[in-house]
Amino acid sequence: MEQDNHGEKKSRLEIFKYNAILSILFFIGSTFYLGSQVPNFNLSIFTISQMSYFLNPKQLSIFNFLFFIKCFMDLSFTFYVFKYLKIPLLSITAISWLIAVLSFGILGFFPTHSHFQIHLIIVYIMFIFWTASEYLFAKLTKDKDFKYLTNNLLLVQAISIVLFVATNNFNGVFEIVYMLFIFLWLMIFIGKFLK
Repeated sequence: MEQDNHGEKKSRLEIFKYNAILSILFFIGSTFYLGSQVPNFNLSIFTISQMSYFLNPKQLSIFNFLFFIKCFMDLSFTFYVFKYLKIPLLSITAISWLIAVLSFGILGFFPTHSHFQIHLIIVYIMFIFWTASEYLFAKLTKDKDFKYLTNNLLLVQAISIVLFVATNNFNGVFEIVYMLFIFLWLMIFIGKFLK
């Protein structure tokens, strides 16, 4: 009986297993759609957040809500990962991941058109803690190949950030490429360690 309850609880948690991947696809798809409705907005010139400069109040509410939805989906995935891997909530790995995930949701409260400095600080925090999370989770797996892959992906991400900032080309295209690197990392992480 107890084993049945444990199995049932585990299968209920399974619905959250792919939420981080789905949240990236949802966010990119939604912002593409919203961006296509806005005249003069171009992802190769502006960041996704800078879309807020072009939106009317109704569109802006929807746009900000996208950040909350993605954050909620990522939190449910986080809950699944912590339970599945038995990660203590007060561990450095858990705290880093939670800060990264919650930072994304907080961006919805501070759109760049009205809170540029705060928005930028949150973005820096999110990038730093997400990078730390990838590294810490790879270390946690104790898998040599996954650690090697993670370190190389992090190196590519760091180089791309430096190049885009140095050439003053920090834009939506870069953000989408960055999210696709995260997507790739998550696909491998889920496929290999959350079976």
